[in-house]
Amino acid sequence: MNIKHFLEKLTDNWPVKALCFVLSCVIYFFHQVSLLETKTFSVPLEVRKEGNMIPVSGLEKEKFIKVKVRTKREQIPLISEKDFSAYVDISSKTKEGSWTFPVSVSISEKMIELDLDPLEITATPDNLKFDIQKKSLKQVPVVSKVYGIPAHGYKALSVHLEPSHVFLVGPQFMLDEINEINVGSVNIENSDIPVSKILKAVNTNAYISILDDPHIKAYVPIVSEAMVKELPDVEIKFNSLPDEFAVSGDAMKISLTIEGNVIDIEKFRMKNLSVYADLSFITEPGVYTVPVIIELS
Repeated sequence: MNIKHFLEKLTDNWPVKALCFVLSCVIYFFHQVSLLETKTFSVPLEVRKEGNMIPVSGLEKEKFIKVKVRTKREQIPLISEKDFSAYVDISSKTKEGSWTFPVSVSISEKMIELDLDPLEITATPDNLKFDIQKKSLKQVPVVSKVYGIPAHGYKALSVHLEPSHVFLVGPQFMLDEINEINVGSVNIENSDIPVSKILKAVNTNAYISILDDPHIKAYVPIVSEAMVKELPDVEIKFNSLPDEFAVSGDAMKISLTIEGNVIDIEKFRMKNLSVYADLSFITEPGVYTVPVIIELS
């Protein structure tokens, strides 16, 4: 078949052929569309602020971004919300004011390796407006609560925190209202030994961040609790007095005070106490001044 004959065949009844070609393209397009499926994920919004500016409004409106994914139906189960990161980057701005920033969506390494085709990703909203100001730095002390009651006979001393301060980054007018940061609590219930715990600062303000966000070591000393007990009218015994002598007069008594930790004092019994005078040196009658000996078993 020569070229002239081929062209005659091609152009013969060309309107019908053109219509058939268009219809086939439309059918192919709708067939491909029917193979695609859309799924929407709710992704936390991250504000990147590596420069000198920080947002002071707008974060409370949009905490999550809707990420719509369109791909082949069989590929949808391979995707999860963890495969996306939504963010706006204000790092490039150097002047305070109200600015509109585009919302960007990045995908995980897993999705890159899957090499899904086709793949359409759209974010809603696709841009956000923030008021930004210059960031400031402030050092504030950290505080921790201690709850619970130590074991009987013990008491807790003040909690020690290391480091004792953290640095906050944020708008100056917000930092001015913060005088301390809570780092959680330590449970000392029924403890008879010192308690240590690693804590993290509790920050509920989206416009404030903690520089380096360090781990805080909390240490609560648990020590024995002291107790004082009075022992009135304890009779003095006279030991080793030779048989030919006797002590005249009423029985002699003294008052004693014992001090120690609660547990030991509570265990104390009078049978554990010896109060006596050694009279073995006496060889003749008389009036003597002798030391009183006190012994605890």
